[in-house]
Amino acid sequence: MKGIMFTAKGVTEIIDEPRPECGEDEVLLKTLFSGVSNGTERSFLIGGPYGNQKWPNRIGYLNISEVVEKGSAITQYELGDVVYTGTFPGHVEYHTARESALIVKSPPGLGYEAATMLGLAGVSYFNAKQAGVSAKDEVLVTGSGGIGFMAVQAAKYMGAHVTLASRTRNRRELGAKLGADAAFDPETEAEALRENGSYSVLLECAGVDIDSLMKPKNALLAPFARVALVAGRFRVDYNFLWASMLRVSFHQSTHFDRPTLDEVAGLAAGGTLDLGALIKDVVPIDAAVAIYDTLRDDPMSLGGTVFDWGR
Repeated sequence: MKGIMFTAKGVTEIIDEPRPECGEDEVLLKTLFSGVSNGTERSFLIGGPYGNQKWPNRIGYLNISEVVEKGSAITQYELGDVVYTGTFPGHVEYHTARESALIVKSPPGLGYEAATMLGLAGVSYFNAKQAGVSAKDEVLVTGSGGIGFMAVQAAKYMGAHVTLASRTRNRRELGAKLGADAAFDPETEAEALRENGSYSVLLECAGVDIDSLMKPKNALLAPFARVALVAGRFRVDYNFLWASMLRVSFHQSTHFDRPTLDEVAGLAAGGTLDLGALIKDVVPIDAAVAIYDTLRDDPMSLGGTVFDWGR
């Protein structure tokens, strides 16, 4: 079967590998579409905070697949069911999953390409919940990749007033369409961004220096602000005194859980979360090497990408 592998630092190859066997407590899944999680996968590819800087490696958790075989212990899924899996098989032609894993039937009425983005929605929604976002909050979202856009939608659904900070105009415009009440360039509109606050919740999806948001007299964060560190990084360093003065609390990002996956699937099916807006390109799997070369060399030019395994 086909599979995508980062065989060395910055090098992507399409390889041939054995098809996995289906255990009695597993379903065997044939991938129909798989989405690229730009930040996480680039980190594995080039040696960022994820992936342990060892190769070969791979990652991928945005798969829409058809059940083609099931073990004797499987009760919830039938042959022909189409499901999303938030496990980490990578981009592979076949993979297996247990019923207890991060697996859910693809929501009715939601296109399969869009359904690959359920994982990005899950990450952002889970972190917004961890930070306790509510209608009382002024939320600042930093970063306008797929995770940032889903953070905007999650916080808006939870009732907050939401501001997006992004350096790219077209991404600020898309953020506004997805529910952001305001959007600013943090470099050229820093004063306007500050005057629009202060912010009780930060959903940090870009790797921003936390100290820059807590500087005395010019702090963007309000007293008792909650910071969800969504974007991956090697270390988080901040001025202890400044955080103490503001009484900031920090929430460590992690992968979403099954209840969150079920919830975002329902919200996406009902149209509350727009997953299709995250997708810029749907390409055949044979284009994977070119896509990852672009992700390596010019990541800002790449939007949401979905691989079509049937083309």
